[in-house]
Amino acid sequence: MDLQKYMQAAIDIAGNHKTPFGAVIVKNGDILIRSANQTKQLNDATAHAEVCALREAGKLLGSARLTGCSLITTCEPCPMCMSAAIWAGIDEVVYGCSIAEISRFMFQIDLNSEQILKASGRNMALRGHFMAEECKTLLTDFS
Repeated sequence: MDLQKYMQAAIDIAGNHKTPFGAVIVKNGDILIRSANQTKQLNDATAHAEVCALREAGKLLGSARLTGCSLITTCEPCPMCMSAAIWAGIDEVVYGCSIAEISRFMFQIDLNSEQILKASGRNMALRGHFMAEECKTLLTDFS
């Protein structure tokens, strides 16, 4: 997988929407979905970039199960988003900035993806701090 290409796509969609939160869903090397945080636009507290991407991927693939897909996101998924990725059967999550880094700029629930994944008992690849400096720029620009 070309993680740099996928993370750059997540960074670009976030920047285009003037938010630090962007996500892409990748399957078989192809970007299926690009999504940005839409909580303010939709007046929906659950419209995080990751949840929006999972919803759209489910519609595109005709299934709530997204086995074989990877979620690439500019910031570590919050507990809601990580749980949604687990429920969807995502194979891999790759993120830029950690919950600890995000919390320097805004409120975050202090549960990281590794803790949530461990509690789920699910086997999923998890990689953090990928292109973290580029993703952190989104946070500093937003704040």
